[in-house]
Amino acid sequence: MRIITPIPPEELKMILKKSNAAVRLEIKEAKPFHGMPRYEVIISGDKEEVEKFMEKLRLARAGG
Repeated sequence: MRIITPIPPEELKMILKKSNAAVRLEIKEAKPFHGMPRYEVIISGDKEEVEKFMEKLRLARAGG
């Protein structure tokens, strides 16, 4: 799975740790959007583990 996000790499790594998902993140800088930094994140792993990480990511960014 590939996503583009403004979430800093350090925060993505913290969210991964909290999710306990067995996935690998490959993080690269992407083209800024209106001056805001963005990152391309490639998430590798089993479908269920990727979904587990993505759910934790959604909750973390929604204030949950």
